[in-house]
Amino acid sequence: MELSTLDIQPQVRSPRVAQDLKQLKEVTGKVVGSAFFGTLLKSMRDSTLKGDYGHGGRGEDVFSAQLHGIYAESIGSSMQNGIGTAIYERLERQQELFSAQRKLA
Repeated sequence: MELSTLDIQPQVRSPRVAQDLKQLKEVTGKVVGSAFFGTLLKSMRDSTLKGDYGHGGRGEDVFSAQLHGIYAESIGSSMQNGIGTAIYERLERQQELFSAQRKLA
């Protein structure tokens, strides 16, 4: 088995492609956070495990959805989860091709 020089050279990207990939990573993280982790946090918030004490009342009910939305985006943007990384890697090559075509136009 022989290694070609293409196998060992680092991938060189233009600044425009690198910027597009950075934006893709951010958007992918937000989508994953909203779709997967947001749903998880919503089901936790809607559970009936609220006790008589230590509950924030109506204020907690109203604003916890906003806080959980921020948490979901933060978790998704960290990209330390398997699903976010898998989706990003799937879209990465397509974004590189799209950026290269846009550069030529």
